[in-house]
Amino acid sequence: MQTIIASSHRSGLRKKFAVVALALTTCLGGVAVAVPAADAAPVIRNDVMAVLAASALTDMQTYLVTGDRETRQRFVASRNGLAVAMSMRLGIDPVRMQVAWASADDTHQKALLAALSQLGVRYRRNMSRAGEGFDCSGLTSYAWAVAGVSIAHQSRTQIRAAVAITAATAQAGDLVYYPGHVMMYLGVDSAIVHAPNSGRTVEVGQLTKRKNVRFGDPTH
Repeated sequence: MQTIIASSHRSGLRKKFAVVALALTTCLGGVAVAVPAADAAPVIRNDVMAVLAASALTDMQTYLVTGDRETRQRFVASRNGLAVAMSMRLGIDPVRMQVAWASADDTHQKALLAALSQLGVRYRRNMSRAGEGFDCSGLTSYAWAVAGVSIAHQSRTQIRAAVAITAATAQAGDLVYYPGHVMMYLGVDSAIVHAPNSGRTVEVGQLTKRKNVRFGDPTH
């Protein structure tokens, strides 16, 4: 799904979203949002984005149970603000990120927010424990379990069990895999969230490998 917006309107939206993102980080303790080069993989502990993702996830889960409109409005505002902040960090058009997240189904959105709620948590081999540590497949299995989908804690098994899709048809939250490593797609370009390796944390970045990359949807 793509939305075409006039360039002048898009420029105005970018400015508006930048103000929103700044206000959000101020409300969350004044922690600045890191904005590295687009291909960088930041190592950020105590990541402020995780707080916003956890809040958005809680509001989404509450809304899906209660149907409360105010809760839904709060969720959408939090999700959109998080998308803007992530776009700033990765050097991606915020409008495209917002559209990608809003277009994903509820299950994919929950999985994505669950993964993002663990930003800054340390990489730990063979672990899948919120707030304590994850390896790559531990993060994806945790995030999808929060969304109500059980997948194995093993990267190759995860992608084999998922329905094969293409980058063009993948939703935010879908699995991205190359031999030995599994990640979750952020829905735009090659942006992903993952637990990369020892000494790093759960973080967002850009997929640099191009060969043998596979996309998979765990919900089918």
